[in-house]
This record gives sequence, C-alpha cells and structure tokens, in this order.
Amino acid sequence: MAILRAYAFKIGTHLGDRAFAKLPYVFPGQPIPSVDVGRSRLQFISGFAPVRYDCCVNSCCCFVGPHKDCTKCPYCDEDRNTTATAGKQKPRKVFNYLPLIPRLVAMFANPEQVKEMQYRAFDHTHTPGKFTDVFDSYVYRCLLGKEVIIDGKPAKHEYFADPRDIALGLSTDGFGPFKRRTSTAWPLVLFNYNLPPETRFHNTNIISLGVIPGPKKPADIDSFLWPAFEEFLRLQMGIKAFDALAGELFLMRAYLILAFGDIPAVSMLMRMCGHNGFSPCRVCKITGVRIPNSRVTTHYVPLNRSRHPDVRQSRTEIAIYNPMALPLRTEDEILRQANEVNNAPNKAHKIRLSKAYGIKGIPLLSYLKSLSFPKSFPYDFMHLIWENLIPNLILLWTGGFKGLDEGTQEYEFAPKVWQAIAAAGAATGSTIPSSFGARVPNLATNKSACSADVWSFWTLHLGPVLLRQRFRRERYYNHFVKLVKLLHICLQFEITVDEIQTVREGFSTWVTEYEA
Repeated sequence: MAILRAYAFKIGTHLGDRAFAKLPYVFPGQPIPSVDVGRSRLQFISGFAPVRYDCCVNSCCCFVGPHKDCTKCPYCDEDRNTTATAGKQKPRKVFNYLPLIPRLVAMFANPEQVKEMQYRAFDHTHTPGKFTDVFDSYVYRCLLGKEVIIDGKPAKHEYFADPRDIALGLSTDGFGPFKRRTSTAWPLVLFNYNLPPETRFHNTNIISLGVIPGPKKPADIDSFLWPAFEEFLRLQMGIKAFDALAGELFLMRAYLILAFGDIPAVSMLMRMCGHNGFSPCRVCKITGVRIPNSRVTTHYVPLNRSRHPDVRQSRTEIAIYNPMALPLRTEDEILRQANEVNNAPNKAHKIRLSKAYGIKGIPLLSYLKSLSFPKSFPYDFMHLIWENLIPNLILLWTGGFKGLDEGTQEYEFAPKVWQAIAAAGAATGSTIPSSFGARVPNLATNKSACSADVWSFWTLHLGPVLLRQRFRRERYYNHFVKLVKLLHICLQFEITVDEIQTVREGFSTWVTEYEA
C-alpha cells in the first residue's frame, strides 16, 4: 500500500519521472519506490497491463486488423520496424492500448461503485416530453426492448434488459502537447453513463483507452479503435463478472451509444470528408459552394446561394435551403453510399463518389448496432459555439474575419471602441467572485488566453452588458442578444420538447438574419 500511495501521489500531481526519482533523497527511510517498481506493482494488483501494438511512425495507422501483416505503412510508405540489429527488429513506434473489460469487471467488484452505477436503472426517471440526461435521448430510448444484433444475427437478449448493463460514450480530439502546435496526439476516452451526471465526468471516472501518439492526425483511426471494437463485441455478448453488491456472478454487458468530439475528429470516426468538403455535414445533405473566381478550394454552406453563378446556371442546384426542413441523412443511405464508395471500380471513381457523398468508406463503428448513424454522433456544443461561433463573431465585429470587410453594413467596431469594451471586460475580474469562473483576459490584447469556459462566461454574462449601445446599428446588438437567449436555453439542466422547438426556430431565424 505504501508503494501504491507513493505512485498514486505521482500520478495525481502529474509529477515527472525525474522529480519522483529524487523523493527517496528528500525523504530518506521512507518506502518510496522507483517509477518502474510502482508501475509493475500497480499492473500486478489491478490484474491488467497495457497492450502494445505497432503503429506507423507518423501515426497514420495501427498495425492490427487489416494492417496486421504490413511491413510498411499503407498511407505514407514508412517502414514499420527499425533496421535489424543482431537479427532483431523493433517497431519504430507503438500504440499502448489500455484494455476496457478488466476495468469494468473491477468496477463491479467494488460495492460502492456498483451502487453508484445503479443510477441508470434506478435513480434516473424518464418523463415524456422532458430531457434531463442521455437516457431521455432518442438514441437510448430506441434501443430499449430491441434485440441485440451482432454480425447480422440476433443475440437473444435485449439492449439494457439487465439493470447492470452499461451505457458508454466515446470521445476523441487532437491536442498539442507542446506550446508550438506542430505535433498533435489523440486521446481515446470513454465515459460511463451509468454513473450520476454529477460524477461521471470526473477525472477518476474517465476511462482512457490510450493515446494515439502523433505527431500527425491518424489517416486510419479505425485501426487504432480495432482493439476497443473487439472488446465492444465481446461486451455485447456478455462477460462473466462478480457483482459485489448482490454477491453473485452475472454476465456483464456494455454498449457504446454515443461518439463525439470536434468536427474533424467525428469526421474521422464516421469516415466522412469533413467540414470543408462539397457535402460537409454529417447530419444533412446540404452542399457547399466555392468563392466565385477564386483559387480557394474551401466550400461554404450558406442557406441562400441564389446569387452564386454556379447555382444560377444549374437547373438542379437548390437556390435557398429551408433551415427548418433540411434534407437529412439516414443510416441506410449513409451505409449504402459508404458501400458504393468502397466498391468503386477504380480510384478516380472512388474519389468522385467520396466528394459527392462526403463519405470516404465504411466506418468500423457502423458494425456496432448500438450506434445509430448519424444520430449517435452529435455536434459538440463546446467546439461549435464557444470555440468557433463566438470567436468568429468577434473577429467579424473587429474586421479580422478572413479578410472580409463590412461592405455596406455597419457592424464593425472602431478600434478604440473595441479596446474599451475589452478593457472593461478584463476589469470585471476584480469584482466578480472566482466561483463564477476564470478571470476574463483582455480580448483585444490577449484573446489567445481564452478557454471555452471564458468564452461562455463572457458571452452569457458580460457581452450583453458591455456591447449595449456600442454598435452603430441597434439591430446587431439585438441579433447578439437573441443568440444569448437561445444559448441560455441550451445550457439548462432540463429542457422540454417545446423549448427544443423554440431553439430550432430561434437558430433558424438567427442564421437567416445573419445571412441577410
């Protein structure tokens, strides 16, 4: 226990290996282990250890599943192993996968954790017309009473028929581990929705499957998900475990019902082209247009494209999309188009189909029928609103959005006006308690220091006050306030069907007014 306590201190405080190695000199006579001893003891007691899989030196793919026998990366052609020395070869890079099943089994061996995981079956109450948790969602409700299908065959048991069945959510996103974001790594994280909402996202309850090491974005994220996919299949069938609370053996089952992240991350999970493509949306079939007479290949997706020359010359292109009646994608259509792309007769035809459909191929996760395409892949609110919409609005108001000026409109702030607004926002930190969140920096001089939490606080609480009577035209302030009201509804702990309709109609009107 002394060894484990010392190693837990290292992990909990993010203490580096070199600093930890100096502790025996600081506290002589204390049972402080080396890093290697702490790790090996933890692996022995926990009953599981990381599984090492060879991967591409550029993290294009993991050499498992279809790539198991490859000696070179099928995407960048880099060698899998180093040059042989004394007849031995070593992988140039490895992906350390942390097995899921032993950890879920261990959770049920802990009576306190078993009791906490009863939230899904016994503590949460579904009230029709109200949404308070993921268990009120369309995805989860549609699974109830439905027979589990594995490899196209019924498994003779239903989703979540046992109160102990676990609902899981998968999340991934690229992050720069260093200040200069020239390299990225990609964590694969699971959330246990059986835990109560107030604790399920705590660090101690997050289930890490491993980190795709980088330095580049994976070209084939499915290969890194392959070990987890195999475990998901086993968990759908059932794994023998011991319920410490009931004192009995049972078949433990778990189902992946959601997957989320920012748009590039989810595009990889769904094997879609992404937000800059011709068919960029994973939920609807709206198509993009390019800037006329420009070499820029990025596509944009305005609702009203009636004046665009390509649209005006076409008889089939939609001139104005109705935001309340967008042409939605369905699972059958997505998988049919994915099969069509996969079975294309040649590479050129495959590229044409991929661009037209916005789909690159069949995603590995589509074989898990607990997931519904595209409903199980919601847009991430943090990235969509706090990391994109709000910063872009401010860039627009300050004349810094992609080189665009205000044209015939009058929504830009004069530099001195914006500096005064930003300074007033930063000054509020001296009078607002820290329990409200981190101090807002000066948005005119230190915008890069803003986190999603800061953008949220500024938008919901400071912006409506600081921007009042600052625009040259009142309609732009009113437009911003409409957005704030909608965001307040979105962030409620409970939302009704009527409020969802209000949000739908509100955002439809807001975007239409924005384009006008």
